Amino acid sequence: MLRSIIAAGCLLIGAATLTVAQQTAELSPAEKIYAELAKLSPEEREKRLVDGARKEGRVVIVHTLRGELGRSHLAIFRKKYPFLNVEATTDIGSQDAGERLFAEATSGRNLTDVISVSLTDLSEVLRRNYIARNPTPATTAVLPQMQKYNDPQGRWALFFWSEHGMSYNSNMVPKDKAPKQWEDLCDPFFKGSVSFDPAEARFIAGLYAIMGEERLMKFMECIGKNNPIIQRGHTQRIELMLAGDHMVQGDNYLYHGLSIKRKQPSAPYEMVFSAPIVAGMGASAINRTTQYPYAAALYVDWTLTKESQEFIASRLRGPVTIKHPYLPDDITLVEAADPPKEVADRLMEAWLRLVERKR
Repeated sequence: MLRSIIAAGCLLIGAATLTVAQQTAELSPAEKIYAELAKLSPEEREKRLVDGARKEGRVVIVHTLRGELGRSHLAIFRKKYPFLNVEATTDIGSQDAGERLFAEATSGRNLTDVISVSLTDLSEVLRRNYIARNPTPATTAVLPQMQKYNDPQGRWALFFWSEHGMSYNSNMVPKDKAPKQWEDLCDPFFKGSVSFDPAEARFIAGLYAIMGEERLMKFMECIGKNNPIIQRGHTQRIELMLAGDHMVQGDNYLYHGLSIKRKQPSAPYEMVFSAPIVAGMGASAINRTTQYPYAAALYVDWTLTKESQEFIASRLRGPVTIKHPYLPDDITLVEAADPPKEVADRLMEAWLRLVERKR
């Protein structure tokens, strides 16, 4: 099984996010429907969802598997349920999707029915009770090692994850110098040849979950002294590394380099599996005031079906009900959970000062 290390407070978007007042608040119309559906067998529930969605005929989804990936994923859903008019946005990031639902809810505009987001970007809309409780049997298909990321109240359904990790150019890095742990990037051998994107709160949060504050501060100090390359663009940096511009990616989506290597087997791409990898968990959540509750719930359930999960795996992302397409089973995953604000502020300031050398 994939091993997981969870920092203290990692699951802050769990039960602790609801105030007493919110926990006892009257169910929304959509939540009343979901409470009734929860009493049915999975087969009868699915039939009710399909019948209800057919009558509604519409659903609005903000999908943060971006671009062609999100469009292709939704195309499978549209093909399965051709009676639905699926309006979708696939050009928006996870944080922006959470902010969009927040803005709609606070202004009383109910435009979005479902958002797919990173769990870390759900905290505020959960705190405001803007997400529907939709207990669904579909989540029982989630692998045992991933179940901890699901919500007992059904406010989201995990359906994919993606990873940030280290990789290197195997033509430039001898085997005896290949990094095995994060601190290996401090080796003077890699001076001026390790690249990072400019400060990313989620990546720094992941490193914090791996190392803790004291160790991370020391890591950032030594990385800064090793003259890192700071350049925006995960895709561009991997391509530059493979072209020989530098040796190591200190932070990247491992799947992009693997995708290149599968097309070009000679590409000098190697991933580091011995160090903990930062995992971003992605889920679907339903607007508490959705106008299309059956269609919204039908989509959330569908994201956990075999056809949806196999598509996720085929695109080298992390499925949650089937085996990962390339990561070994004993990899250590660390959820990029937000640290307390005062810690996050200190870490961001330190990254800018020590790594990016901004005074």
